[in-house]
Amino acid sequence: MAGHEVRHADHWGERLQELGERVPTLRPNLRDVVLPLLARTAGLGAVISLIEGGEARGKFDYMRQARLLPDAKSRAIAGRIVPEEGLHQGAAARLSGRTDEASAAGRPRRTYFAEYLRDLIFGLNDGLVSNLSLISGVSAASSVRIVLLAGVAGIIAGGTSMFAGSYLSNKSQREVVAEEVRRASELISFAPDVERDALRRIYREKGFSPEEVELLVRRITADRDHWLDVLVTEEFGLSLDPGPPPLADGAWAGGGFAVAATIPLLPFLFTSGATALTIACVLSGIALFTVGAAKTLVTRHSPLRSGAEMVVVGLLAALVTFAVGRLIGGGIR
Repeated sequence: MAGHEVRHADHWGERLQELGERVPTLRPNLRDVVLPLLARTAGLGAVISLIEGGEARGKFDYMRQARLLPDAKSRAIAGRIVPEEGLHQGAAARLSGRTDEASAAGRPRRTYFAEYLRDLIFGLNDGLVSNLSLISGVSAASSVRIVLLAGVAGIIAGGTSMFAGSYLSNKSQREVVAEEVRRASELISFAPDVERDALRRIYREKGFSPEEVELLVRRITADRDHWLDVLVTEEFGLSLDPGPPPLADGAWAGGGFAVAATIPLLPFLFTSGATALTIACVLSGIALFTVGAAKTLVTRHSPLRSGAEMVVVGLLAALVTFAVGRLIGGGIR
């Protein structure tokens, strides 16, 4: 995979030179720095799913370039790279244990690290913004004792709510998929010809010729388990991958919320008033920027832009609630 990526860079470098453009110097980005560290600390299996996601996004980026680049030669380079990115994605899926071949080879089951990372980032983001906003509003109208009480209540209520929401959402999805699998199994048993026709319709709509459609249907329906998988994914549009366990899903989201929600509360343990609120905003701003930059591990956005966006949104929310707290507090007094 590394060799392919170097060759891709060489292709684009040569093309830029042909066009008389400057070839930029390749520098490590945040992802290049963090992934090796994660691999060393949490094991390679923990970051394979992140690599798989990156290759999938790369494949679609090159597909768009193959359509949109202004000259035919550049479009051709992008088009040649698309299949290799698909091979990289498949190789990462096999390494992560998402394929039958990986399971048969005795490789470990998926770690769902990318999913857990998304849950954690979502929880951290929500915890920071929610509790900073709550504390800002309360601090504008109440004593430090009330601020601490409200902040702790926000940590407990928000963390448990985040845990429950993630857990129930995950569990509901699993139940929906299990029910659709049961229905699909019954359909195959009681109306196999109808389901064969459904497969024919699906593949005709995908552009396969009549001969190809019949070949596909014969091969798929020759194995009942494979037929069931295809029926659920192609006709019902569901993924058979159950995803991370519901309890773990909830724990990462709820735990992230609780940890992040503690940050804006810390200054009020040592000081009060405007000083405490200023320190809380600074600490929360740093944390928001860090979480925003960390999101780019699963996206292709700029870490600087993503971090700055998080800071602006979080501090604006805190400013709004502070103003409301001032208004209400002044009215009460």
